Amino acid sequence: LRILTEHFLDNRELKETMIIRDRKTLFSNSLKIREVSERFLKDLEDRIFKDIVFPDICDIIHYHAQHNFPAYIDYVRNQIYQEKTFTSLKKTNPQFAMVISHLQESPQCQRLPFISFLLLPFQRITRIKMLIENILRRTVEGTKEEKTATKALDSVSKIIDKCNTEVGKMRQMEELIQISAMLEFDSKLKAIPVISETRYLEKKGELHEMSKGKTLVNMRAKFSPVHLFLFNDLLIIANKKGAERFVVMDHGHRSMVQVQPLEESSGSVTYENCFNLTIVENHQGRAVERLLKAPSQSDMHRWLAAFPDSFSKDEEEKVYEEFDCPQVQCVEQYVAQQADELSLEPADIVNVICKTNEGVYEGIRLSDGQKGWFPVANTIEITNEHVRRKNLLERYRVSQASNMLKDSKYR
Repeated sequence: LRILTEHFLDNRELKETMIIRDRKTLFSNSLKIREVSERFLKDLEDRIFKDIVFPDICDIIHYHAQHNFPAYIDYVRNQIYQEKTFTSLKKTNPQFAMVISHLQESPQCQRLPFISFLLLPFQRITRIKMLIENILRRTVEGTKEEKTATKALDSVSKIIDKCNTEVGKMRQMEELIQISAMLEFDSKLKAIPVISETRYLEKKGELHEMSKGKTLVNMRAKFSPVHLFLFNDLLIIANKKGAERFVVMDHGHRSMVQVQPLEESSGSVTYENCFNLTIVENHQGRAVERLLKAPSQSDMHRWLAAFPDSFSKDEEEKVYEEFDCPQVQCVEQYVAQQADELSLEPADIVNVICKTNEGVYEGIRLSDGQKGWFPVANTIEITNEHVRRKNLLERYRVSQASNMLKDSKYR
């Protein structure tokens, strides 16, 4: 944080390359974050000097989470605009790009790019949560220390949840605005507003729709590309018009959509990875059925999984109950590319609930319960049963302690 504020923010040469609005957006409330961080670290140091052997610091964390850490929420809320402003300045402002590049080469940056310093505040708060979880695992059950650690974990988790919610809301709204600008409604179609505060994108992608020849002689299956935009309350089916333009062919409420994998008896390779999608009632009040082909088996599984109440699981898909599922540990970072994917950091442990034979798994991250798909290549399976059970028991204990705290609040 000191490098961000003193080396970058206070640099006069960099300041002269930006207008005031861009500078405010780029650095957000980083000075406030630094002030909060320094106050927190001072309280920790004071406690450690008083009790060097085993200082209980969770009461300090709990206090700061309630009174000072909300500043992180404001910072994270602005993060999407920080990234956009930084990208825009690098592309359109050669002087800014040159000064930033020069500052990044300073030894005190330790070869880290400027953007990594902007991400530090949220990384810091998540590491505090990991610290408390480790403390909680090592405290004796039923003690005062356990109760204090549980309170600290609960208060810090709330800050992180609010940060994630704010980031999610901002990104969802940006995504809706972007999609709305790309869509065109045909004059024959009933146009609907895509942008809504309660709407968010769950999945999008290109599939191929089958259409048969119109004569008895030509009954060979033909597939043409279509794009699906699946929101929490809406499905839009569109044809691509240009690089960033789509013409809407059909749309219907999410609850009116049913999917079913194609029976294997359908035969040839042509129908591999195909499934039926039916809009029971579309925007015109009609039922419309489409036969769609996914680019791969794992893609088909993920589209089917987006409508979990519509179909029975494929036999080739290995599905596990949570109490008896394999576990994997992330060994290489993975950044989610779709809304239904799970971002992973090294050392993350994930309960695998579904495996496909194409190297894509669906799982639940133990640290926060987030669910999504990820490539198995970025993980290694935990084959030691003792380690697997230990991970589950530790997570169970942390969640039980949090539940007990919640229950005590309602008594």
